[in-house]
Amino acid sequence: MTRTVSRPAPASTPPSCLARDARIDLFRGAALLAIFVNHIPGNPARFLTWNWLGFSDAAELFMLLAGLSLALAYWGFHARHGWLRLALRLGSRSFRLYRTYLLLALALAAGGAAAFAATGDRAIVWHLGIEPLLDDTVAALPALFALQYLPGYADILATYVPLMLASAFLLPLAARGTWLVLLPSGLLWAYVQVTGANLSAGFQGERWMFNPLAWQFLFCIGLCIGVGAKRGLSWPRHRLLDMASIAWVLAGMVAVEPWRHLGFDHPLPAFLTLPLGPKEGLGWPRLLHILALTHLVVRFLPAGADVLRAAWLAPLRLLGRQPLPVFALGAVLSFAGHYALIAWPDPGWARILFINAGGATALLLLAALLEWQAAGMPRPDMPLRGPWHPFHSALTRATDP
Repeated sequence: MTRTVSRPAPASTPPSCLARDARIDLFRGAALLAIFVNHIPGNPARFLTWNWLGFSDAAELFMLLAGLSLALAYWGFHARHGWLRLALRLGSRSFRLYRTYLLLALALAAGGAAAFAATGDRAIVWHLGIEPLLDDTVAALPALFALQYLPGYADILATYVPLMLASAFLLPLAARGTWLVLLPSGLLWAYVQVTGANLSAGFQGERWMFNPLAWQFLFCIGLCIGVGAKRGLSWPRHRLLDMASIAWVLAGMVAVEPWRHLGFDHPLPAFLTLPLGPKEGLGWPRLLHILALTHLVVRFLPAGADVLRAAWLAPLRLLGRQPLPVFALGAVLSFAGHYALIAWPDPGWARILFINAGGATALLLLAALLEWQAAGMPRPDMPLRGPWHPFHSALTRATDP
């Protein structure tokens, strides 16, 4: 009797589905780079980013991908380990975001104070939103820890803190039915659009720049897209939906009138102008724009497309795999770039190129170092460890915004 050796059947799933979706890393890396560039006031390189070409910008993309990445990373965790472990895991993620927010805000405050002392220019203090920390430190510091005072650049991280905690309830609900998440989330967003409701920052009458009551809808949409992908649901395919998405993207390009920023002052006729929508409350033009872009990407750029793994796009993919530390360093470098432009009142193109290229290179070096560290390769010991080191563990998890 001969013994037959069974061979595994060829996998029916294409390799692109088995590997990490390169679209997430690619577009998140592009968003991180755009955020660094756009946070430098007066930076001519901002015209190379897409926020001048439509209603939405990198912040909307960042929020959508945060929800999507969380769903892909934690799908099935509740079923395997129970709700308590899911809540503890997401609570740990939320705390890591919170401490990074605090350290980033304090670092920017210290840098802004030093820059103000060196130049006497209060514009940089105003842009960072750190006047309360300098003028009323005793009251502002406790408010900073309580998320009742949100300096600029770090405020979007504060919005992620409650959203990450809420995901312990959102994920099990979405597993039962995405409508259980989308319906109440959409109603809350609509309530904000009608009433203008926002959470109070509680300090000097300020409000949240990224209103959690509104921006949670985009986060939940991303989360439900990820849950749908894990459940094997197909993306809607209809020619009318494709045409509507293309039309709205083109309308956004016209509405922001990018040619006016290039020196061609020819405003649109009044009947062609469209509202850009408030960023604080995630206005409907912005929401529809990022959803239209998402639809076009999913429809016409499949996960297995060769261009996604092209060598010249490797830097963006690398940045996208380390979102939290890259964002934090990018904020610090944006401040440094702002200070450099103030120190050089009329900088030439060589200096502007140095500011942008130097910052982008530093971000890439950080991402490469963290990727190297996460791979377990021989490396020098990292000098910062312990619970208050913002990047000390799980550096490559897709749950980071």
